[in-house]
Amino acid sequence: MTTERSTLTERLGDRGWTPKVRDVPALLDLLASDDEELAKDAGKAVLRVDPQHGPRVAELVAKAAREAVRPARGRLTRLAGDLVRELGRGKPEVAATVEAFLLEALRDADPKTRRAAARALGKLEGSPAIESALLEAFDAFDADEDKKPVIEALGKVGGAAARARLAQVDDPSVVRARLVLERDASRGAPQEIATDADLGRAKAVRWHVRRGLEGVLCEEVVARGAGAKPREIAPGVVEAPAAGSLAEALAVRTALDVAFPVAPERIGGDGGVAEAVARALARREVGDLLRAFTKGEGPIRFRVSFRRGGHQRATAWRIAELVSGKTLVNDPTGSTWEVLVDEDAKSGHVSLELVPRAYEDARFAYRKRTVAASSHPTIAAALVRVSPRRDDDVMWDPFAGAGAELVERAVIGPYARLVGTDVDERAVNAARANLDAAGVRGASVTRGDALVTAPAGITSIVTNPPMGRRVQRGAHVTVLERFVHHASTVLAPGGSLTWIVPEPRALEGATKHAGFTVERGLTVDMGGFAGELLVLRRGRGERSR
Repeated sequence: MTTERSTLTERLGDRGWTPKVRDVPALLDLLASDDEELAKDAGKAVLRVDPQHGPRVAELVAKAAREAVRPARGRLTRLAGDLVRELGRGKPEVAATVEAFLLEALRDADPKTRRAAARALGKLEGSPAIESALLEAFDAFDADEDKKPVIEALGKVGGAAARARLAQVDDPSVVRARLVLERDASRGAPQEIATDADLGRAKAVRWHVRRGLEGVLCEEVVARGAGAKPREIAPGVVEAPAAGSLAEALAVRTALDVAFPVAPERIGGDGGVAEAVARALARREVGDLLRAFTKGEGPIRFRVSFRRGGHQRATAWRIAELVSGKTLVNDPTGSTWEVLVDEDAKSGHVSLELVPRAYEDARFAYRKRTVAASSHPTIAAALVRVSPRRDDDVMWDPFAGAGAELVERAVIGPYARLVGTDVDERAVNAARANLDAAGVRGASVTRGDALVTAPAGITSIVTNPPMGRRVQRGAHVTVLERFVHHASTVLAPGGSLTWIVPEPRALEGATKHAGFTVERGLTVDMGGFAGELLVLRRGRGERSR
């Protein structure tokens, strides 16, 4: 027996070992060990048994837990709750066995076993029996340390009865559970953003954009008629007086998202950031705006995020508590709106932006496939927008990736032909799939080396080439130097090359030598590093409009 136990203990160190059902009793015996790490490893090993044996394992764990004493009893109770998640998918008999045992354990004389049972019940699918048992335990337990896991479990699996009971309790310890129950109840009423609503309800609309592309977004807003006199108000933020419909604002392709600004609220002496945010959200004009742009019944669901980073969970929970009621409910995963909080410590104010989330963004629905280093679609849209264009353009993307630049060129206006090449066959297939999904005609994508391929009649090159981050690591500058020379031989006189490069100074010599002049340059945030968006013109020729 000692030898068998030693062998079993040795195998616990092998994470690839899958125990047999016959090993389970011995593993359960190890949960009584004074060595907590050994007991923990034994419990993890039980969860690696083939799921087809889930019902039998559940029976063995429940039987062992009923017969065990401390500390094994509490450990086995925790293990029972984990079993349903790991071995009980599609096996209701596992959940039934575990639930029956946990309901017994919730009344156990051992406090640790009771608490473990409450936490484990919170991991199961809620049922009237579980809710009733937890409410009974809530009323029966006196110690806070006993009540806490029960309250947490009620917040996860409780229903109307739990909401009604906890609403009667004036105790900070139940606030979070009550908020979770309110949130879950609100999900029964579907909600979405009313994209067809007139922006007249709002005083202004904002677009968030990659830093460096504020001017490009302003140009697009004007061209689309989506707003009058747009202006950059902060890095990555453009604002314009509200006009038209929300759908028109959401259609701006260079934008990351759209937001409605809320007037700043002073952080007063009666509280901190959470209290200031709650006061701002309680304003009548804010409520009117949220309701005007929300379809659906029930309280409006929102989540909180912080512009200056950090999760600030305590602040988010406090905001949820302060605004809890009939009109608003905090729901981080099923939110209709995002409340973006910006605290300015110098001025002592907090500013909010209301960002619509629950809508279908049709702009980039064509993106069925992506590949490593695929262009972000807003970057592709910006590249195409700043590039010189003609109705008879033959555009080439030599580093086509998943084809975003080709699709964006098709979307923006007339062209003669679109050509894409890439050395990666997966990229070629992805680009073709995306072009088909977008309904683009007159486009072809083939496998080819950008330094060798020479399509005929090219008037414009638009591309987001390798930057040495995920592909061409360490060799990208040489590749780009060779490409700019090759591009000058492929382009028609007066043709343009629009691209983003990570080290523009390293390419200055090659660019001039190839006969290109710089028409426009923008430093753009590429998501953790800066790139230079350049519009280059080859030689002289008729300027495109």
